[in-house]
Amino acid sequence: MYNHVMNLNSKKTAIIFLSFIFFYIVNLGTCFSNTLLQNKFLDKNESYDFVQFDLLFGKKYEQEPSKFLLGLKVTLSPKWKIYWRNPGDAGLPPEINIKSTNNIKSVDLLFPSPKRFDFYGIETFGYDERIIFPLIIKTLDNSKKISGILELNAQVCSEICVPVSHKFNLLNLNYTKNISSSLEDILLYNSKVPKLFKINELKLISTIIEENKLKFNFLNNLNIKPIDVIVEDIDGNIHKKPLYESKNKILKVIIDANTIKVNYLNKYAKLTFLTNDISYEKVIQGSKKLKNNNLDKKLNSNEYFGFEIILIAFLGGIILNFMPCVLPILSIKMVQLVSYRSSNKDVYRNKIFFNILGILTTFLLFAITAHLIKTAGNIVGWGIQFQNPYFVFFMIILTLFFSLNLFGFFQYFIPSKILTILSYKKEGFLGDFFTGMFLTLLATPCTAPLVGTAIGFALSGSIFQIYSILLIMGIGLSMPLILILMFPSIITLLPKPGNWLIMFKKIMGLLLLLTTMWLTSIFLELNNNNTISKKYSDSDLIINWDINNNINLPEELVNQGNIVFLDITADWCLTCLVNKTLVLDTQEVTELFQNNKVITLRLDWTKPNKNIKIFLANNGRFGIPFNKVYGPSMRNGRIFPELLNVKMIRKYIKIAK
Repeated sequence: MYNHVMNLNSKKTAIIFLSFIFFYIVNLGTCFSNTLLQNKFLDKNESYDFVQFDLLFGKKYEQEPSKFLLGLKVTLSPKWKIYWRNPGDAGLPPEINIKSTNNIKSVDLLFPSPKRFDFYGIETFGYDERIIFPLIIKTLDNSKKISGILELNAQVCSEICVPVSHKFNLLNLNYTKNISSSLEDILLYNSKVPKLFKINELKLISTIIEENKLKFNFLNNLNIKPIDVIVEDIDGNIHKKPLYESKNKILKVIIDANTIKVNYLNKYAKLTFLTNDISYEKVIQGSKKLKNNNLDKKLNSNEYFGFEIILIAFLGGIILNFMPCVLPILSIKMVQLVSYRSSNKDVYRNKIFFNILGILTTFLLFAITAHLIKTAGNIVGWGIQFQNPYFVFFMIILTLFFSLNLFGFFQYFIPSKILTILSYKKEGFLGDFFTGMFLTLLATPCTAPLVGTAIGFALSGSIFQIYSILLIMGIGLSMPLILILMFPSIITLLPKPGNWLIMFKKIMGLLLLLTTMWLTSIFLELNNNNTISKKYSDSDLIINWDINNNINLPEELVNQGNIVFLDITADWCLTCLVNKTLVLDTQEVTELFQNNKVITLRLDWTKPNKNIKIFLANNGRFGIPFNKVYGPSMRNGRIFPELLNVKMIRKYIKIAK
């Protein structure tokens, strides 16, 4: 009996013991499977339609084995953006979380130069389309690999903002695949990260608070040309976009004081200077201790005027003599001087003098007009008088008169009745004066090499610079006459009057008659009320840009991955016609654009257009032709000189890709 009871208890005990073991094993298996499941989905990421992330391996620093260079690649759909380290009025910057990583001491997330976005007055800073954020990783033990989960948290915005997160399993980081191409891409964006100025590269020489504006003046030894300046205070607030200009190694930054506490920003400010090449940062502390020292007066004095711009203005004036607008009139003047060389020397010199006086007087009138327009707060343009039908009609009458005179319709240079009115001691010096003015007026549709640079410097500069540069350019245009005035024997190099002179007059008369016809076509176009844009071509790669309806079209096309060539032209711009005939409409350039799928944007400025004038002024130009190329690698564009050539266009299209 006892044994039976013992056997029964033993069986129960065994059953209970085996049950415990079974449940333990089941529970252990469940825990183990859960652990495996958690590891499997630890780096599981949500899929987004509008953004993609990738982690690229760059290199391990040889001199610092504990440092790695990685790249966080972000690819965005059109109209979506991710933010800079300081997003501005809205948004959140990207952040890296290393809590779930192994053997990582720190990560530095670097931010390349951003773009400024304006959405109904809300200014933000960030990136669209594609960006690679360089990552500098420092390890705890350089003999061990990094592992674990590197987490990115960011905000991506379009019309709405979406918080996004992405986890990178560092064990999956490919250290070998496409290392060279990945490193090249990372280094490209790393070169765009703003760098701190060295002590003497950009030196703050004064701060001024006046007229509700805070003005920083720097000695710009690197001669950087900013395309944007971002101003941050000590709390990280970004203030309204400042005005800025760089001239003769002096860089001015002018901040509107109405939206800031001036004294607060004056104690500490961080300025980021964005350029097309290398961008820079400058931290300013205690700037209120710097004195003005009459810097503004020095900037407007000859000390900062610069010999270089004087030479450019003078050479530009000389080159104007050989442009198609001026050459016929100048040639006529030379013919007249040949006819008068047997006259009294004093008369001969006086006629030349009044010609020169007419040229310089016209440039002086240009300067006065530019001064008055700028004082009124408007933008000045070179050649825009040809947008006025009354002025064009006046020029038609003048060119027709000169042409008919050369064909022999008038016995004298000016009809006798008019000559009697205009004569000065019966020598018609006033007629020579008006000839000089006429020559200058006819020169304005031409923007010759160096002329655009000089005009841009003058019209964007001070009152002193406007008057000085325009008068120096007038001296350059007068230079052939000045040389003849100083050395009258030069005219003897031409043959004596004869049959050649009669034939030459008729040729010049024909050129002026063609000029009259050209001016007539402009007059008819100006009086054409048809608002439909001109159609330059049926090609899909040529777009007539309506800047009034879409001022951001170049930027939009570039964001779509296109290369864009901008051509601002006008019927009255003869240099534009030269560029079009000799370069832009040639088979070589046409094939170049087609092979590279370059979209040509054409803007017609024959008639007045305020938006075109503002666009030119924002690009530092005040006349045409204006040509600029944009591309994925040249988002801010590259402006071409006035006269184009195929080699130059080919070079910058290759860079813009």
